[in-house]
Amino acid sequence: MRTRRRAVLARNFGAWMAETSDPHPTTPVVERPDQLTAGWFADVLSSHGSPAVVDRVTAEEVGTGQMSVTLRVLLEADGDRSRTVITKLARPEIAAGPLARAAYAKEIAFYTELAPRLPVRTPRCHHAAIADDASSFTLVLDDLAESRPGDQIEGCPVPAAAAAVANLAALHGPTWCDEEIADRPWLSGDPSLTADALAPVLEMAADQFCDRFAAELTVGERAVLDASRRVLAEWMVAPAPTFAVVHGDYRLDNLLFATDDPGKVAAVDWQTVAVAQPGRDLAYFLGTCLSADDRRRHERDLVARYHGHLTAHGVDDYPLERCVDDYRAGMLHGPLIILLGRLTATTTERGDAMFLAMWRRCSAAITELGTLDLLPS
Repeated sequence: MRTRRRAVLARNFGAWMAETSDPHPTTPVVERPDQLTAGWFADVLSSHGSPAVVDRVTAEEVGTGQMSVTLRVLLEADGDRSRTVITKLARPEIAAGPLARAAYAKEIAFYTELAPRLPVRTPRCHHAAIADDASSFTLVLDDLAESRPGDQIEGCPVPAAAAAVANLAALHGPTWCDEEIADRPWLSGDPSLTADALAPVLEMAADQFCDRFAAELTVGERAVLDASRRVLAEWMVAPAPTFAVVHGDYRLDNLLFATDDPGKVAAVDWQTVAVAQPGRDLAYFLGTCLSADDRRRHERDLVARYHGHLTAHGVDDYPLERCVDDYRAGMLHGPLIILLGRLTATTTERGDAMFLAMWRRCSAAITELGTLDLLPS
């Protein structure tokens, strides 16, 4: 085999404006939106190779992220063109927790260490910094204002899915079985996360999901929930003969589709990036984002398209048949992320509708593809 190589704010604070004439350099990591002054942006953008004069900034919160505050910031300069950037900060309510700190460290490391060398499309990073204890961070990214996020509840049109799987291969292919990348501490797994340690967490997550949705699940969807209790902990930590850098939550809410070019898609929210079996990303995307009917009709072509792009990125000892098997087995990534996501996320009406739609789609895929039959007895 050829080796190459992300509690909500107390309220939406809406729009705010800050102006400053402070000429002194500012800290690269900020903790509050009101610290994102014109002087701060001018300093950090200039220090990262983008000479900038910024006289005014105006920002508003965008997105629905549970882990971070995401802001669209208008940077204005007298007599010069204005532009917008996306800025991400830690959510103070959860920033001290180990899961949040690990997620922040992952995203900062992805943008500083991997994104510049990979062809996967993601917003260009202008500034990335994190506190020593990883409890706060600051990212300044391109605002892909010409793009629109997908809608997880509505589902993914097939042409958009084709673009998304090609972009996914641009993450997996160049990092395929790359031991040097896999050994980076922020990507390698936590050795304390054994199957025995994970099992009670997943059992609690399944209980919570059942308490909320049991009356709405079909017999088949309930059977997948019951099976998830038994198999997910062992499946999650099982070694894989092939591995790559995976996004971990590659779905419509984390993808931006260009309005002027359906073939351009960018992935955001890299707080779940890790090293794992790459078929998990592919299965999670197709299994939770396409309607069941679209998946049935088009999944073979979409898996083949992904495989073809892997080959183009230098993966030359990975037959299509094996890719299909890994896709089938990887479908369990859907229940894993849905259960853990529903356990840790703030409960909202839209969130529940999203988790239920995702569960229904991936349950159908797991049943029809015989995913559970692929597990060791």
